[in-house]
Parts: sequence; C-alpha cells; structure tokens
Amino acid sequence: MKHHRKKGFFSSIFASLNLLRLIIINLVFWSIVILILISFLPSTVQVPHNSLLYLKPVGTLSEMNDGDALPQWMEALAGPVSETSAFRLSRTIRTAAEDRRIKLLVMDLSELQYASLAVLQEIESDIRYFRSKGKSLFTWADHYNLYSYYLASGADSVYMDPMGQVLLPGFSLYKTYYGKAMDKWNLEMAYFHAGEFKSYGNSYISSSMSEDMKEENRRWLNKLWSQYVSRVGENRGLKPGQLESWIQNYPSLISKQGASESSAALSSQLIDSLLNFSEFDREMMRHLEEGSDSVVMGADYERLLDREASIQGEKTVAVLSAAGQIHQGEGSPWSIGSDSLISSLDEIGADRSVGALVLRLDTGGGSAYASELIRRKLIELKTKGKTVLISMGGVTASGGYWIATAGDEIWTAPGTITGSIGVFTLIPQVASFAEETLGIRSDGVGTTWMSGQERIDQPLNSQSKTVFQSSVNHTYEQFLELVSESRNLEMKTLRPLAEGRIWSGEEAVEIGLADHSGTLQESIAAAASLAGLEEFNIRYHRQGTMSLRQSLMKLQQGKISIFDFLPGIDVSMPELVPGRVYALSQLGNK
Repeated sequence: MKHHRKKGFFSSIFASLNLLRLIIINLVFWSIVILILISFLPSTVQVPHNSLLYLKPVGTLSEMNDGDALPQWMEALAGPVSETSAFRLSRTIRTAAEDRRIKLLVMDLSELQYASLAVLQEIESDIRYFRSKGKSLFTWADHYNLYSYYLASGADSVYMDPMGQVLLPGFSLYKTYYGKAMDKWNLEMAYFHAGEFKSYGNSYISSSMSEDMKEENRRWLNKLWSQYVSRVGENRGLKPGQLESWIQNYPSLISKQGASESSAALSSQLIDSLLNFSEFDREMMRHLEEGSDSVVMGADYERLLDREASIQGEKTVAVLSAAGQIHQGEGSPWSIGSDSLISSLDEIGADRSVGALVLRLDTGGGSAYASELIRRKLIELKTKGKTVLISMGGVTASGGYWIATAGDEIWTAPGTITGSIGVFTLIPQVASFAEETLGIRSDGVGTTWMSGQERIDQPLNSQSKTVFQSSVNHTYEQFLELVSESRNLEMKTLRPLAEGRIWSGEEAVEIGLADHSGTLQESIAAAASLAGLEEFNIRYHRQGTMSLRQSLMKLQQGKISIFDFLPGIDVSMPELVPGRVYALSQLGNK
C-alpha cells in the first residue's frame, strides 16, 4: 500500500512538472508567433512635412548586417543592438536628402564605438551629400571618440555635453606575443610562410614585433592617419597641422582651461557649442517651422524605406556583402563560408534580371582554398554574362584580395586596408610540453616517414617540414600568378608589392592593385555602366548563412551554440586547422 502511495505521489509530481513544461513551451511558442505577426503588420509611421529625422548609430558601424532590417520578433529575441548597418545608415541619409518631408537631420553619436576608416569615409560622404541639398545636419554626443568625431566633423554644427571630451588617440596596431610563454612551457609552433612581411604567425614564435615590421606597419598607419586628419581639418576649417598640434599639446591645453576637456575642445574650434541633451533638443526644435515638433525616429524611417522600395527598371544590380574570416562550409553573419556564399552567388547567377554584381568584401582573409572556390564561382558568373565588380570595405586583404582578383574592376575607399599578398600555415607541437611538463610521452612505429606526422604530439621530421614549406611556396606562387594576370602586372613589378605588405586603398590604386577609389554608391553606378544598364534596380543581399531551421538542428545536435545565430553577438576567434594553408592578414577582420 505504501509503495502504491509513493508511486502515486511521484506520478503526481511528474505530471505537474510535465504540465508546467507544456505551459512554458506554449507560452514561448505563442509569444514568438505574436511577435512575428506584429512584424508583418502595416507600418503606421507618418513623415509629416518639416520633419526632423533622428539617427542614433550604436556600437560598431558594420558591413555584416546588410539587406533588410531584422524582423521585430528577431530583434526582441536578440536583445540590445550592438552594431549598426553601415549600408542602411548610408541609404537612410541619402534618401532623407531627397525626401522633401525631411528638413533637418540630427545624429546622436554618443554610442558609436567603432568603424573602419573606409566606412567612416562612406558615411561622411553621405553627410556631405545631405548638406549639398541645402539641408542642415547637426550632431550631439556626451563625448566624441576617434570614430564619432570623424562623422561629426562633417556636420553644420557639432554639439557636446559640457562634461564631455574629444579624444583622438590616432591609429595603432598592437599584438600579443607568446614567444616567452611558449619557451617557458616547452611549447613549439611550426610556422611556414611565404612573404617577408607575412607576420601572422610571428606572435607564436617571437616575443616582440621586429623593427622591420614596426617600420612597415608605421608606414601604412601613417597613410591612414594622414587621410583622417586631412578630412577632419578640412571639414572643420582648421589650418594645416592644427589638429595634430591640438593632439600633441592636449595636456597643456586642458590645463589652461581649468582641467575642462570640453572647454579645451570648444576653444580649439573642435566643438561649436556645449549643451546637455535637453538643451540641445530645444535648440533643434527652434530650427523647425513654428508650431512643428515632428520628430521621425531612424528605425521607423528605415522600415518605411523597406516598404516603399520601388523598381526603377527591369534590370538589377545585385549588391552582396561578405564579411568576416573566410573558411570552408557554412557561413554565419560574422564569417564567410564558401558553401554559403557560393549558394548566394548561384542564386544571383540564375536570376536573369541581374545584369551586374557588386561584391562588397570586408575580410582579412582566411582559408586559401575557400578563397579559391569563391573566386572560381565569380569567374563562372562572368562566363554567364554577369558583370562582377569588387567593392572593398574596411579590410580586404590576403584571402579577400585573392577573391577580388576575379572582378572586372576593383574599387576601394581611400582608407581601405588591402594587400597582404602572402600565405602561411601553423602547426602546434606539444611533444616537449607533454613529456617534460606532464610526464606524458607519445611513442610508436609507422610504415613511412609520413606516419604519425599528423599528430601534434609527434615532432615534425625534416621531410614534413620540406613538404609544408613547398606547399606554402606553391600556393604563394599561385596567388602571385592570379594577381599578375588579373591586374596586368609583370612579376618583377608585382613581387615587391606582395610579400605580405599592407596598402591603403589610396595606395592600391596608385600601384595598380585596384582600379578606382570611391564609395559603394559610386561602385554600383560603375557596375551598371560596365553592364550597359541605364535604368536599374538595386537589390541588397545578405551573405549566405544557415537558415533558421538549419541553425536549430545544429543547435539541437550540439554543433553550434545559441550565440552562433543571434544577431549582434560575436564570440568567434580564428579557427586555424593545423597544416592547412591560409591567406590571412595580421589584421584579422577589424
């Protein structure tokens, strides 16, 4: 009897828990359904005449989240946004410039954290375009960093909170070196590379950056910095050298202003007025017509643009963005998977309305083989009569440049980081560490000199080292041949430009590694012209990624984590397969 009572008791508990589980599952399910339905409801946003458009870019200005905005239900699941689509911000500013209903544009730059110089140049050109239409644009921030101030410099007036500061530390490149730690723990890294300045693996075999590498990195960093100070100085009407002098003498300048950094910025003409946000808001309202207080939020305006998109012609210029490290297999919103990107290219190739493709790249490279697979697919598109134009974003180096060789033309921004033509492979060696530190030793026999060489707990023999270096050298020569043929450069001219050296987009045009320097909009117009399209529609595509169904299946199987398909969350690191040849820049993808 007691046994039956216990059984009944536990059965009741399990039944209650099961009921609770079903209730929770149903609540989650119906919440998602409701959010999805809400996202498809017609927009009720109105844009009255004499409106103020308020934009607030957040986090990183990224080229990864292109295409249409995320559905509201996905935004609700993903949580706070950590990046802003540069594509959408550019489109919003340019459309507002032509929109007679928009009188004034206000940009709150308080939460903009990072953007590549190339992206900053793109958005700054949009700001100039907006102002060229006779409209006013103002910026405000509680403080300005290197990135937000570049955009602010193009405004009619720059406002800042009285407790704010303008910090312009310049550009830098610092890396972590593990050489001493590797020696301390008896760890080794076999590094095979081709290209004198192909330095990706130096972090694992050295304890510091070599003087030659410092000189080389200083060269291209100074080129980019020169572009920065020149444009900001011109926008703000500063004398040549005035901005550099302000940065150099910053400590003494704030001392003269009673340690007030905001006053130092104001007195040096970097800021036009110091107002808190409430005061700034009232100031902006005074710019509108009397009795009008119409403020249109940027997110609402973007959704209106999505719904009001119109077709200008039968032919289309497809704009496909691909960003992140290049690898084989499926991609994600933050990496370029060859299978996924090729699938997207196949869809574009099969679309008869597409006359030209602009492939927007933002990548420091990755797998040489994956890069070659993507390049071959682009060549295939060209054989089908599609024009292929490469538009370089913030970084298009190494494997990214490998892909770019397939383009009919290559366009850069002046501040694009490109080049890094070289390859390498890394193979960790843990035999000494395992034996001397852990007391673990691997031993055995094999039938050939290759037996056991795939194991990281077996030291590489001389034959294996010869094979790996030969493979790297061969891949490097393939890379050079692709560049030589596509860019019509003789090998004797190309070799000094390669060697893993990094170039600004401006330099790339000068030395023949690119055709033109310009914005994405200019590259789209160029692609249409090459394809002979007078009237055309522009269609933006996301880079190929796993579908939601595929993602959920892989999540259930434990092959990915929830972070792999939630937007705005990037927990990835370069995943280098030992022995595989990589065309990857020391810059990664930022």
